[in-house]
Amino acid sequence: MLSEKIIEALFRACGYVASQPLVVGVSGGADSLALAHCLWKAGIPVIVGHFDHGLRPTSGQEAEHVQRLMQSWGIPCEVGKADVRDYAREHKLGIEEAARICRYLFLLSLAEARGAAGVAVGHTADDQVETVLMHFLRGAGINGLRGMQAVSYQKEINPHVPILRPMLEVSHAEALAYCQEHGLLFLSDESNQDPSFFRNRLRLEVIPLLEQVNPAFKQVVLRNTLALQSDARLLEQLEEHAFEACLRRKQEKFLLLDQDSFLSLEEGLQRRVLMHALNELVPGLRNIGYEAIERVRKAILNGQNQVDFLAKVKVWVDHGTIQLGYHRTSVDFPDFPQLPSEKSYALDLGEPLPLANGWFLEAELVSRREYESLPIEVQQDRQHAWLNPADLVLPMEVRAMRPGERWAPLGLQGKHQKLSDFFINEKIPQGARAKWPLVLSEGSVLWVCGLRISQAWRLIGDEPEILHLHLVPPKR
Repeated sequence: MLSEKIIEALFRACGYVASQPLVVGVSGGADSLALAHCLWKAGIPVIVGHFDHGLRPTSGQEAEHVQRLMQSWGIPCEVGKADVRDYAREHKLGIEEAARICRYLFLLSLAEARGAAGVAVGHTADDQVETVLMHFLRGAGINGLRGMQAVSYQKEINPHVPILRPMLEVSHAEALAYCQEHGLLFLSDESNQDPSFFRNRLRLEVIPLLEQVNPAFKQVVLRNTLALQSDARLLEQLEEHAFEACLRRKQEKFLLLDQDSFLSLEEGLQRRVLMHALNELVPGLRNIGYEAIERVRKAILNGQNQVDFLAKVKVWVDHGTIQLGYHRTSVDFPDFPQLPSEKSYALDLGEPLPLANGWFLEAELVSRREYESLPIEVQQDRQHAWLNPADLVLPMEVRAMRPGERWAPLGLQGKHQKLSDFFINEKIPQGARAKWPLVLSEGSVLWVCGLRISQAWRLIGDEPEILHLHLVPPKR
């Protein structure tokens, strides 16, 4: 039975918990009417929301029809209305997209006001086939080809209230038969027969032709969406991990990615990271084509300094970083120790040296007894350096690395290495290396702050006094 099919999907696929109220979006058509009736008959607390788009002269009468019908069932019903044409003009949208946004603005706000578990809508298997075909023809990737999900969110409208689709395995023909069986007087939307709308043209002209080639065309599409949905979930996990690995800073309308981390990704993950970044900046952006993503990806690979993305978002590549936003932002690295400028500074005992972004660098001499009494966690903390002061000349110098500069880090048994290579091995963003503080004495590097000390300045075990250098992070 159709009702059992819908209720089973509501609990299994949509994660519905019994006794929670649901807002049901009811247009008055067969699909949404069958959904509302099934849920009502199953004893699920339902609140019907009907949105009057005001696009047809009869829209007011349709709203009254839904209200009367719900009243006869004893279901609370609320009607919303907006000037969709004005909204479309104001936001430079097509009528279909403007109508969709206005409808969900109403339904999601109604659900939040009523404390509902979500908004249930009557999207059927036929709608799924049309949606996937639309995405395919627009050049969508796997995210578009997997179709609508049983549970989704309109993050740009309301990121907290889910949209539930318990009829994705139900055909429109089944919904029609259910309405006829139960004597439900449904409305027919005349605009659904207008081939000037893209979706209608697919339903009325393209899909019938494809069914002539393969009578099981719809079943093939639906089977593929199920396979692609599981693949997409795996890719989303990889995408999230890759994005976090590249992300250096996130703030309102601005993202900073590490260029080296991005370039190390496989080509497909590079595209997904760019898509992820764009969705972070412009939640809910739809119909993002392959060409737009690939154009930006190739610009980054080719070293182009600036490129326009989508929705007024721009991309800048500079100093080992990839910036995405509406306006270029001066890049600093508050999570890393950074010098205030590129000049050299003096560091003496007991005189803290202010660094950028609230960091400080301190120096002191401590006795071996004091050092050995400290917890092992402090001795091994990378923000502390413990050094042999035998050859120390005060004041010490604090500056950034110089081109081609080399040193012998602890662990290489005295072998020298370029500081630039050391920073790469430590996975320090290229943009942060130019002002990373080094501590030197008479030109010899003692410590690359927060990372490693020099082999030559290590403790050998018989020092009566120990030089303690300490990076003090800012108070957050």
